[in-house]
Amino acid sequence: MNIRAGPDVLKDGRTPAESSLNSTRRGPAIVGSNDRPSPAAKGPARVRFDRYVLDLQRGCLLAGDEEITLRPKTFEFLRYLADNPGRLVSKDELLAAVWPNVVVTDDSLFQCVTELRRALQDHDQHLIKTVPRRGYRFEAALSVEPAAQHPAEAPAPSAPHGKPAPSSRDPPRIRHARRAVMLAAIGIIAVLAAGLGLRNGPAVTSQLSIVVLPFHNLSDDPYQEYFAAGISADLTTDLARLPGAIVIAQATAQTYKAKNVDARQIGHDLNVRYLLEGSVHGSGNEVRINVELIDAETGIQLWAERFERERDQIADWQNEVLGRIANALNLRFTRLESERAVRERRENPDAHDLATRGWALIYTAKGPESYEAGRALFQQALARDPQAVDALAGIGWTSAVSVLNGWSDSPDQDSATAKTVAAQLLAIDPNHVIGHQVRGFLFRLQGRPGAARDEFRTAVALNPNFAPGYAQWGMTVIELGRPEEAAKAIERAVRLSPRDPNIHHWFAFIGIAELHLGHFAEAVSWLRRAVEADIGTPTALMHAYYISALALTGRLAEARAACVDFRKSNPTASIGSVRKTAYSTEPGFIAQRESLYDGLRIAGLRE
Repeated sequence: MNIRAGPDVLKDGRTPAESSLNSTRRGPAIVGSNDRPSPAAKGPARVRFDRYVLDLQRGCLLAGDEEITLRPKTFEFLRYLADNPGRLVSKDELLAAVWPNVVVTDDSLFQCVTELRRALQDHDQHLIKTVPRRGYRFEAALSVEPAAQHPAEAPAPSAPHGKPAPSSRDPPRIRHARRAVMLAAIGIIAVLAAGLGLRNGPAVTSQLSIVVLPFHNLSDDPYQEYFAAGISADLTTDLARLPGAIVIAQATAQTYKAKNVDARQIGHDLNVRYLLEGSVHGSGNEVRINVELIDAETGIQLWAERFERERDQIADWQNEVLGRIANALNLRFTRLESERAVRERRENPDAHDLATRGWALIYTAKGPESYEAGRALFQQALARDPQAVDALAGIGWTSAVSVLNGWSDSPDQDSATAKTVAAQLLAIDPNHVIGHQVRGFLFRLQGRPGAARDEFRTAVALNPNFAPGYAQWGMTVIELGRPEEAAKAIERAVRLSPRDPNIHHWFAFIGIAELHLGHFAEAVSWLRRAVEADIGTPTALMHAYYISALALTGRLAEARAACVDFRKSNPTASIGSVRKTAYSTEPGFIAQRESLYDGLRIAGLRE
């Protein structure tokens, strides 16, 4: 990952002249298509619409006396639409206004609209109208209260999503060489978090937030490539232990591999304060690792260090660095080290490298082929070292997910394998995150969503930055018949891993929840993103829900065309076969799922 300097743009994508989120716009009034002057263009004011108040002085949205929390960019999006009431505002205009001097995709707009529809209960688009492929129009009637009626207050941007999470304990996959780098990095980041304090900024979280970028392999030895990948993964896992930290998942971090991207752009894309990157160079018996910590707001290097030792001195090196960090920061790693001692039960480097390669495939998996290739590597690792815990975890993960996604040719056998592996993992370590996640998968398959939810909640309690755990938690809430509660957990997963190879599944989960709630237009939007994503292979169930949502919104031609395509790729598909994919027997879930079948009937799928 090569980080380069970028233009003089602040962390949230604005130029210095635009640095105050709630600064007053001055100049001539903006005129909409109906020739109404823009109320927000006149200066600080409170803009009333429907039952809401957009307070431009305080920088917040109110419903009565209650403040509705919005992300800063969502607030800016809403304010810009209020500046242009009744006028169709194009996507390009919105992107330029809300994200000046920053290249972002239409997804950024979609996220703002989705957040606003949920906050404003605007699922029928009576306040903000979406004009397909063109833009958005603010439909609500507005009234303005002049600024003089309200005492001036300091601007207060809406608080970002996410609250500090408790400390986690997640089973690391590290070797002694990596441990030294990890401890030094954690130590310096902890100092920054506690000693330097966290800057106030509207586009970043109030917590310690960081992404560990893929480490470079500076040698010609392909073995070092896996060694470097292992360092990145292990740092990500162990940084998640810091209390209140948000650590971006490795699956998303891997998308920046071998790309030349400005540090500030990465910080903006992922909404993090810090970037950690490094390189690995091995020559003969010598290992050299360079690590640097970068401020994602300014692009300035905050800390860098080089570690250089011989391979046979790795253990001494680890102890030396551990002691140095502990003495400097007065930190106690005794419990952390004792946990590692339990989990590091393999001395076979070849097995560990095979497992690392397997997990690298899972991190970037786009379909069943990647899972099969990853599972083959895990099996090779176990053949070399039956105690390779990482490989064992990979076998459990791939077995369970293949059954859940309908990819398995032997679902009973794969389920039995996953069950055995989960028991082994939790016998080795009762706090093994993957062990709990695999058990959650199994409980879902057994039609026990309550037990599954408890396992996923345990997984994220052990590692508050474990994005797949939050996503599956959200899905089990849907299977419990409470779709209105699903979005919070799933959106947390998207926040932690916005480029995850499984994110199309998470979009589908939100779409399913919206359909079960009767919000069919919103369901179409989310499910289209799921089935049209180019990052993974959509499942048959995703397609079925998408077809149903199209039909239920009255888009019959699209629904029937999609149904024809669906039957071509799934010749035996029927409403009866779709019914069999419902693992949960919760009455609320079963009743809500009838909407799925109703839409499929309208689209022409046979019974």
